[in-house]
Amino acid sequence: MDLRENGGGSLMEAIELTGLFIKSGPVVQVRNSNNQVEVDKDEDPSISYTGPLAILVDRFSASATEIFAGAIQDYGRGLIIGTQTYGKGSVQNAIDLDKVINPSILERTAALLGKSKKPTSTGSQSIFGQLNLTIAKFYRITGNSTQHKGVMPDIQFPSIIPLNKYGEDTEPSAMPFDIIAKPIILKLAILHL
Repeated sequence: MDLRENGGGSLMEAIELTGLFIKSGPVVQVRNSNNQVEVDKDEDPSISYTGPLAILVDRFSASATEIFAGAIQDYGRGLIIGTQTYGKGSVQNAIDLDKVINPSILERTAALLGKSKKPTSTGSQSIFGQLNLTIAKFYRITGNSTQHKGVMPDIQFPSIIPLNKYGEDTEPSAMPFDIIAKPIILKLAILHL
């Protein structure tokens, strides 16, 4: 499966995708600012594909892509091949500033900027953009964060881009890597093998 240059997407999709290759069990842990940990798991015992599996990743594989690749690696379900991934382990909510700013201020600002609030094509043009608010952090089922370090491949390929120029670990204000406990559900599942 080629996940190079895949910046991620839906957490739910990453969990469901992982579920196609494992029987059932925890896929990712999410720790919020109150240190409460939620374990998101695949609860469907069916497996869609049991054959050999290789996941291609690169420095631009990020977020939900890292959750999927990390879970496949942690379960020993397939080989991760490529370069170290981006290392985006933060959970964010996108806030559309056009929806939270008073409509009259929005219209006056749009007029000052010479922008129309009318649709420009299939969507609407944003005046103020969006604010991404970090609300939690992702952790693999091993307890390791994907933040800062990403997923290290089982088989490393040489990179055509300088790894020290891209990735979360190159950002001066990035949250650090840390570790939390493995989920109890995983410990119980291993005991029953």
